[in-house]
Amino acid sequence: MAAITVARLDRSSGWRRFAVAADGPGWVGLDRRLADGRALDAWVASELGATAGGHRDLAGALIVYRLAGHLAELVVGCLLDQRRALSLGPATVALRFGDAARLDEMAVTSDSVSVLADDPDAGAPGTDVVPTDDALRAVAADGLVATFGPLADAVRARAPFGLRGMWGTLADHVAEVAVRRARDQRGDVDAAMAAGDHLLGALATRVSTSWTRPRRQVVDTARGPQAVVTKGTCCLIYKAGVPPGDRGAAARLIAPAACTSCPLRSEADRARRFAAHLDSSH
Repeated sequence: MAAITVARLDRSSGWRRFAVAADGPGWVGLDRRLADGRALDAWVASELGATAGGHRDLAGALIVYRLAGHLAELVVGCLLDQRRALSLGPATVALRFGDAARLDEMAVTSDSVSVLADDPDAGAPGTDVVPTDDALRAVAADGLVATFGPLADAVRARAPFGLRGMWGTLADHVAEVAVRRARDQRGDVDAAMAAGDHLLGALATRVSTSWTRPRRQVVDTARGPQAVVTKGTCCLIYKAGVPPGDRGAAARLIAPAACTSCPLRSEADRARRFAAHLDSSH
């Protein structure tokens, strides 16, 4: 039943890809990667020599960013679209990498998925029926912690990007995925934002590290006011292309190179950029 759930998610996802088996070349189990110190060092080195351009903090941030994006899409997409939560952890997640340490695909090898009693497949092999939405959200939060936590610790041991930033990056992705999927599907953006926030609340009770939560921002567009997500954490991508140690150059590039939703931007600047993006994509 987990395979059906993942396949549905993959069909509904814009660019992130998800598989139901980790067969063929290029796949590595997350548990195997985490147990291999040399492979972890090589992962950081690959980012360091490519997009990160010699910035060790950005190399760590990029590893976290790539995995957090896929993981959030996997968990949030299943939870909000299907009202299901997969059983996740390093032993049940596999990764397939592309060029420059890019994460091309994520696979889930678990057979277990939690569902509610009104799910049409409740009681089928591979399903675990839970009593409430809160219980379903708890399974989703447990999966996020079990999968992301060991990776965060492994990256922190190798790159000067703090755990607060790592968990904040995951939180930003959870909120962004919820809102983007709702908007793409012409759904209720405010309801999706609230659902994402509930999941972040469950996550916060399970993680000792605190982070700055993403927040709701309303911008004026040609279609009227629209709710968007402002990140709580900067992903440091503005440093790409700047020589390490050139702090002046990095500071000058924050405004033009930072993400639209970056907390380093002013509220007004974000609003203008968000509005332009939403108007152009309508």
